Amino acid sequence: MNKIAWTRKARAAARVIAMLAALHLAFLPAAFAQSAEGSLLKDRWFFCFGYKRDRQGVDAIRSLIDVAADHGLNGMVLSSFNLDGITRWNESDISLLREIVDYCSAKKIEWIPTGFSAGYGGAALSFDPSFAAALPVLISLKAEGGEIRSVATKNMLVNGDLEQRDGDRFAGYGFHDLPGQISFADSAAASGQTCIRFENFGSFSGHGRIMQTVAVKPGRAYRFSLKIKTENLDPVSGIKAMVLSEGRSLTSVAPTIAATQDWTEFSLDYINADESEIRLYAGIWQGKSGTFWLDDLRFSEYGSLGDIARRDGAPLELRSRDRDAIFAEGRDFEPVRCLRELDRLAIPPGSSIRDGENLEMSCYKIPYVSHEFGRQISLCMSNPKLYEHWEAEARRLYEVAPYKRFLLSMDEIRNGGGCLLCQSSGLSMAQILGNCLTRQRDIFKAIDPGIEVLTWSDMLDPAHNAHDNYYGVVGDFTGSWNYIPKDLSIMCWLYKTRDESLGFFSGLGLKTYGAAYYDASDLSNPRDWLVSLKNTDGAQGIMYTSWQKKYALLAGFGDLVSSASAEMDSK
Repeated sequence: MNKIAWTRKARAAARVIAMLAALHLAFLPAAFAQSAEGSLLKDRWFFCFGYKRDRQGVDAIRSLIDVAADHGLNGMVLSSFNLDGITRWNESDISLLREIVDYCSAKKIEWIPTGFSAGYGGAALSFDPSFAAALPVLISLKAEGGEIRSVATKNMLVNGDLEQRDGDRFAGYGFHDLPGQISFADSAAASGQTCIRFENFGSFSGHGRIMQTVAVKPGRAYRFSLKIKTENLDPVSGIKAMVLSEGRSLTSVAPTIAATQDWTEFSLDYINADESEIRLYAGIWQGKSGTFWLDDLRFSEYGSLGDIARRDGAPLELRSRDRDAIFAEGRDFEPVRCLRELDRLAIPPGSSIRDGENLEMSCYKIPYVSHEFGRQISLCMSNPKLYEHWEAEARRLYEVAPYKRFLLSMDEIRNGGGCLLCQSSGLSMAQILGNCLTRQRDIFKAIDPGIEVLTWSDMLDPAHNAHDNYYGVVGDFTGSWNYIPKDLSIMCWLYKTRDESLGFFSGLGLKTYGAAYYDASDLSNPRDWLVSLKNTDGAQGIMYTSWQKKYALLAGFGDLVSSASAEMDSK
């Protein structure tokens, strides 16, 4: 069965699981089944995100606490400040956090810290970048002039310079949107005679893209680069370069560009785990208006020495491609460090590496997903040193500002499973995730058995991200919900599957919460969540969730959910 068929089958199974979970509600023990009276919306929180650890940030947070307290909310999930890096804070930073926590207490707002993200890395990467997940890679190198450098390789794209065409149709590409209507040949090239121009996309689907299928090798690192020019483009955020395989996104980049600008190059790095063929896309999605041009598309093996993980489960070896020789790190070449940018290695005196020798490095590189805010780097959940780090941070945070609940930021884990720690564990990715959540939960219970541990829902939800073929993950998250602690509470956040998701986790006997709002222009989203939560046994509360610091509707949200809670209590 191919991956697409398997994914469809898995999603169909997810719907069946959710239906069975809903049926299971009727047979829940009375001790678990909850009525709406005084319990359904006992927790009415807001998510505080995006504020810096400084005077201005603290003052802004205090203002939000005032609004929350005045409008019936009783909890704040604090996602600012890099709380999971508190062991490196100075006394001024500590004082700022204590000020917030004391102010919460005075206003009768519970403070709930969040952190320990395996999906986005969190503060852990600032302690050790090799906490990151890693994939095996072979890099072609060459020794020249006392240094080891990467080797330039040929462009693997057909007609990457866009010079071969028949009218507005470009040779070598699987498609480009509506030649002669959206995509056109144009002479305003960055180099050569021809480039491709996109316009009118707002009058059609909003898409203006070009795509080519490329054969790739497992265990190779690649770079996809291209040049872009824009004129009155709206929105610029719609421009992306993407690597896809069988309908799933392996990685992507949204470059920082202006609505009108001259030719600029941007690139996307990709580490191939086990695909034999990928699709490269570039262009605009959901575009409205304006014009943009693309030229000089290039895809090639990329031998960067940056982002090489140095830890257990990620061995490194340098060998000759010209003879039977393996070289010793530190004696034949300088030690390799885990740095984001590293383009050369020194060859010390007395090295057995010959000048001009062709080399190959076997190592483990750190994959990432690009966003407007930067690179998303996931952590290796099989690394025991990561849990030592997390435990130290959790204990120090509790010493500074005791907490009764902690929300684990365990969402959108888009890479992992490729290093030897994961591969030799004998565990599936579902089990590795379940083991991670269990160990995280145990850290908090060892600090204080009364701490309630929550997590975001998506990586445990068969209707969301708990499935196979998830981004660059090596392995399958299906069944992850079978390996988690039974006292873990779940923060459901995907609006379109809220009923299915709440019913699924309730059917497992887990407490649930609804993460509502999500930066909308009104409160229709929270109103729908209230209906869903009211119909869910084990539902504990609801949270105003903003990722864009949009808090203009916080007061209205508080009034809405407080009134709903009072109405339920009166019944």
